[in-house]
Formats: sequence, structure tokens, C-alpha cells
Amino acid sequence: MPLSPNLAARARAHFRRFPPVACTLPWRNPEAPTTALEEKQRKPITVMLVLTTSHGNRIYYKTWNERSWKPALAAAGVLKVVGEKVQRHGARVRRHPVFELSRSDMFHVLRHTYASAQLEAGESVVSLSTWLGHSSPKITLDHYAHFMPGSGFRGLAAMDAWLEQDLQHKIPQKSLLAGWTTN
Repeated sequence: MPLSPNLAARARAHFRRFPPVACTLPWRNPEAPTTALEEKQRKPITVMLVLTTSHGNRIYYKTWNERSWKPALAAAGVLKVVGEKVQRHGARVRRHPVFELSRSDMFHVLRHTYASAQLEAGESVVSLSTWLGHSSPKITLDHYAHFMPGSGFRGLAAMDAWLEQDLQHKIPQKSLLAGWTTN
């Protein structure tokens, strides 16, 4: 996926300050193997992670959602705290906020935000489909067509501009208008 110059500069600055960390993950596919062959094939893999815990380990998605993402959304006023969960570990007590359930405010919404911003700016559906990893532009259109506010109207404006011109228009030879004059 291409990066804008400003985003690339910010990413470089971030990576200088927080370099990627080599982290060995237990397998490529996190689901439990269903056969002995699958179990044999699922060997650990080492990858460079950009976001890690303070100990250099992978971030568990539930921990990220509950301890980072949802508190940030609550601080921004997007998500509400609806209670508190109390955990007792011997004499130690931990209190965690309980947030309202809101699938639309999960971390995946950033992907949708990116896609909708690109389409609203007039980016090609074909390019966006490739960047998002969709198998075809149809999938992208099925999810995001409603974020294309100018679609249809750009074509009408182009045709209006073409018809308003006093210049002789270049008409394709095989057009029904070939040889026909408007004077």
C-alpha cells in the first residue's frame, strides 16, 4: 500500500525511535490443527513486529482492545464506560473499566476509515481494492460504494462541460453522430 509522504516521514521517525522487534510466533495459523500433518507443518515463525509489548512480545488482541484501544475511545468520548470489573489475585485487587459493547468502534474500524477517506478523495476502486488485499474490486464496491459521493455526478458534469463548449468536438468515426452537424 502506498504511503503519503507525511505518513512515510512519521513512520520513519517512529521506527527510529521504536525499531521493529524480532518475535517468534508459535505458528502461521493460530487455529488448532485438525490433523497430525497440520500439526507437523505448523512450525514457529519469526517475524519483525512494529508494535510490541514493553517486553518485546506480540500484543494479544484482547489486551490491546481492553487496555489501549477502548480506554482511548472512552477518553475521546466515543465509547462509554458502563461499569467496573474487579479481579482479586490473593491480597491484590485490580479494577478494570467495563465498556459498552460496540462492534463499530473496534480497531478494525481504522481500515474502514482509510478506505472511505480514499474513495471520498476520488481514489480508484481498483487501486484501493489492491491495497486492501481484496480478491476483486467488486468486494471493495460492495463494502464501500456508499462512500463515493460524487460518483455519477462527475460523469454528468463532464458531459455538460463537453456539450457547452463552442469548439468542434472530436467524435469517434463509428459514432452515430459522425457526419452530423449541430449548426
